[in-house]
Amino acid sequence: MKHAKPINRRKRQKKILNILLVLLVIAIVVAAETIYRDYQARPGFLEKIWIEERGSDYITVAWEKPRNVYRFVVTYNGKVRHVPGVHSSVKLTDLEENTDYKISVRADSRSRQGFETLSESARTKNNQSIEGPKEQMKFANVPVDLKQTAETDISYTSDNKHMVVTDGKVKFTRPGKYLVTAKAEETNDYAEETETIKVTVLDTVNADVDEATPHVFYKLNRKNCELVRTVKGVKEGVTPQSFVHNNGEYVVLYSVSGNKTQRIIKFGKKKTVIKPKANLGHCNGLTIADGRYYMVKGGSPDGVSFNLTSDYKPFRLPNNAAGIAYDESNEMFYTAQHMVIASYDKDLNELNTFNRIHRNYRNYSQDCGAYKGIMMHCVSGSDFQGTNYIDFYDMLNWKYIGSIECQLNEVESLIVDDDGYIQLLCNTKKSEDNIWKTPINMKMLTE
Repeated sequence: MKHAKPINRRKRQKKILNILLVLLVIAIVVAAETIYRDYQARPGFLEKIWIEERGSDYITVAWEKPRNVYRFVVTYNGKVRHVPGVHSSVKLTDLEENTDYKISVRADSRSRQGFETLSESARTKNNQSIEGPKEQMKFANVPVDLKQTAETDISYTSDNKHMVVTDGKVKFTRPGKYLVTAKAEETNDYAEETETIKVTVLDTVNADVDEATPHVFYKLNRKNCELVRTVKGVKEGVTPQSFVHNNGEYVVLYSVSGNKTQRIIKFGKKKTVIKPKANLGHCNGLTIADGRYYMVKGGSPDGVSFNLTSDYKPFRLPNNAAGIAYDESNEMFYTAQHMVIASYDKDLNELNTFNRIHRNYRNYSQDCGAYKGIMMHCVSGSDFQGTNYIDFYDMLNWKYIGSIECQLNEVESLIVDDDGYIQLLCNTKKSEDNIWKTPINMKMLTE
C-alpha cells in the first residue's frame, strides 16, 4: 500500500502530457489550416514587369503571371487599367505621342490586394507620315523612284509579282495598274507607317527608230481628258497651229487658209491679239525659250525668233520643220517634220537627226513638245479629225518609246504644264477650239 501514490502521480502526468500533445497537434493543424487559407487567399508575388512593345500611341507591358490572381491593376501616369488575371500582358492605348510614362502593376486575388511592382519607365514613339504622290504613272521596264519620303527608310512591296525592287528602285515588268505599299521602317524613336500608292504602268518600247514599228501604249478621249478651256481666233487668224503657256496665259499661234496672215493671241484675263511683224506663210510651230519666242514655217527650214511684239530675228535650220519645241532641262530645241526628227543646241546648231517612224497610211506632221530628253510629236491621220497620234522619242538615246492614240479632233500642238501633265491644242474645225488636259504626266514618267 505504500507504493500506490507514486503510481497515480505518473499516470496523471502522462495524461496531462497526452492532453498537451493533442492540444499541440490541434494547434498545429489549426495554424496550418489558417496558413493554408491565408496562402489560398493571398495573390502570388509579382516580381517583375517589362516593356514589350512601343508605338506612337501605345505601350505594351508584360509580366510573368503569378498564382492565384483574379485581376491585375495597371497604373500609368495617374490612370488605372484593370486586366483579367488570365492575361500576362496589356496594351495601353490612346497614349500621347513622344511622351514618358511610368508604369506599375499590382496582382490582386478575389479577396486580397497584392503589392505594386517597382515602376518601369517607357516613352511612346514619334509618329511619322509618308509624303509623296499617291497616284503615279510610270513606263514599264524602267527602274523608277516612287518618291516617297519619311523620317525613316522607305521600302516598297506589292502583291503583283511583276513589280521588282532593286536598291530602292522599283521596276514594273508588265503594264497595268499596281497597288504598291510604301512602308516607313520602325526605329527606336519612330513608329512604323504605311501608305498605298496607285501606279498606272504604260507598255512602252525602247527601240532604235529605224527598226521600230508604231506601238500604242495609251488612248486619249473625252472621257479621260479634262477640257480646260476653249479658244477662238480672229478673222486674220482662224486656224490654231501651236501654243505655249507663259505667265499663267495661253499664247496661241493662228493662221488663215491661204497662209497669208498669222496672229498670236494671248488668252489671259483678257484676249490680246498680236500681229507678227514677220510673215512666214503657214506657221506650224511655236515655242518659248528663256522668255523668247521661236516660230517655224511648216515644211520648211525657215523660222523667226522674237519678243512677242519686237526684235524679230529670222533663222534658217539645216532641216525642214513642221513643229518646234524647247527642252529646258537639256537646253535643246527639237523639230519634227514628215521625215526627219532633229535636235539642236540653244544656239540652233544641229546636234542630231534621225528618221521618224511611219505608218502604212497617209498622215500629217504637226507641232511637237519636249520634256527632259523626250520629244512628243503630234501626228494627224488622213482625215485630220479622226484618229491622231502623239509619238514619243528619247532624243538623248535616239530611241522610239511608243505612241498615244487620240480621239480629240485634230491634235495641232502640245505642252507640258507646270504640274507635268500634257495639254493638247485640238482643232475642231469650228469657230471655237479646245485645250484638253490629259492624264499623261511627264514629271511622273521621267523623274
